Amino acid sequence: MSASYDFSMGMDERLREYRVERFTDDDVACCTGLSPRGWRELIKFRVVRTITENERGRGHVRLCDALVFKRAATIAALNRAGFSLAVAGGIAFFLPFRTGLFDICDPRNVSLKGASDQSRERAIPLRVRKANARWFNPKQPAKAEPKIDWLVQIHDRRFVCVIYQPAKEPVVFGDLREEGAKFVAWVPHYAKVQFVRSAVAQLAMEWAPTGKRYPDAVLAWEDPTKSTSELRSLGYEYERHPLDDPLRRAAETAIQNPLSITTINISFAIRRAVRRYLDIE
Repeated sequence: MSASYDFSMGMDERLREYRVERFTDDDVACCTGLSPRGWRELIKFRVVRTITENERGRGHVRLCDALVFKRAATIAALNRAGFSLAVAGGIAFFLPFRTGLFDICDPRNVSLKGASDQSRERAIPLRVRKANARWFNPKQPAKAEPKIDWLVQIHDRRFVCVIYQPAKEPVVFGDLREEGAKFVAWVPHYAKVQFVRSAVAQLAMEWAPTGKRYPDAVLAWEDPTKSTSELRSLGYEYERHPLDDPLRRAAETAIQNPLSITTINISFAIRRAVRRYLDIE
């Protein structure tokens, strides 16, 4: 996985700006592929939140942080695959262990030292001699990484799944209803084993602070039952579907014998958006 490379002076400046986490509407539109109108709709319906949403007036510049920027890239990829912004937003929000993916698809964690430096607004970023991944190498084109990338799959245009490891069975985390116009998430998640053993989780463990069990932290962050009131206020829905649930059994049947499969490489979509922000492509 390791790769050694140098950045240009111009890229140093873009990396410094990236660390500050102040992405404008234009950054989101240009880098993720979302249309300005689509981005405004996501904000209007609170599918994403900006860090300046309470500010108003002439000259106001709306900004978002890196997590929302990457969520926008995920939504854009799903939207390009034919799903509405509302459905794409729900899938992106409920993707199990998504923050693990967002954290590792980041130049601060695979290419730089001192990513958590409190003076990151002023500091010139220091690059590691050998990066954990080649994803942000300006001398190499963006490409899919089959052994690492996470895939979202929709089986039979209904069951929404995620694949963390190649050759592993998809993990269902929701389904589409009303002819694909509505997404309903499923809990509990049964994807922990696949996530913990995935290449993304292993990479995350390499830079996790000493004594921190990264996968367990992600599990705590992303339990939807702990944010029920917020989810309801956003209009998101989820249902409990244990292993012996009839709908879950129907999903397993569809996975084993699908009539159709739609696949979206969300890891690649996120990395490509970041590369565009860094002016690599």
